[in-house]
Amino acid sequence: MQILRLTNRVDTKEKILNIAEKLFYEYGIANVRLQQIADEANISVGNLAYHFKNKEAIVNAVYDDLLDDLSRVLGTYMQQDNLSDFDTQFSNLFIFFKNKNYFLNNLWEIERTYPPIKAEWENINNKLLIQLKKRIEFNVRKGLIQPEIFKGTHEFLAQSLLLTITYWIPQQMLRGKLVKEDQFKKALWNLLLPHFTSKGLKEFNEIIVPEIS
Repeated sequence: MQILRLTNRVDTKEKILNIAEKLFYEYGIANVRLQQIADEANISVGNLAYHFKNKEAIVNAVYDDLLDDLSRVLGTYMQQDNLSDFDTQFSNLFIFFKNKNYFLNNLWEIERTYPPIKAEWENINNKLLIQLKKRIEFNVRKGLIQPEIFKGTHEFLAQSLLLTITYWIPQQMLRGKLVKEDQFKKALWNLLLPHFTSKGLKEFNEIIVPEIS
């Protein structure tokens, strides 16, 4: 009986968080009320308060899950020594941002109202940027990416990749376009293509093109 009660409690918390994600995406964090979340979950506000004492606690729990998921995605860093490593993480990042699209809808609200979440997001964002730069440097050493002609070229390339990773999906949605993984990855690979050496182009055509065609 104790195990059953514990399971029900966990299931209710998970249900509340899933509903909160959906409502945050549709209406924005500032416009969602506890009563609205409770109604969607078919529970009373009192029952909701048993699991989360206020909306801030729900927001923090939702974003804790989001940032934990993104940290796990970044844990796939440099597991292959060819261009597939880039491609694997592009796929993982696509799945993450497609499933967590409420995040960018509420970015300004998070910046204004939830500084600890903002700080953690910036920390993970910087980690992703560092990973992208290190991947570029690794492939320069392998002879797949050209060395910099101008200082800072690879820094700019890494920042362009990061911006595309973060904002490609919401841009597609705003324009009423399909959100497809192969198109997402093509957008990223097209940023890298001009920087490949002939050796890099050969590996790209052999390994990556069959995956995204």
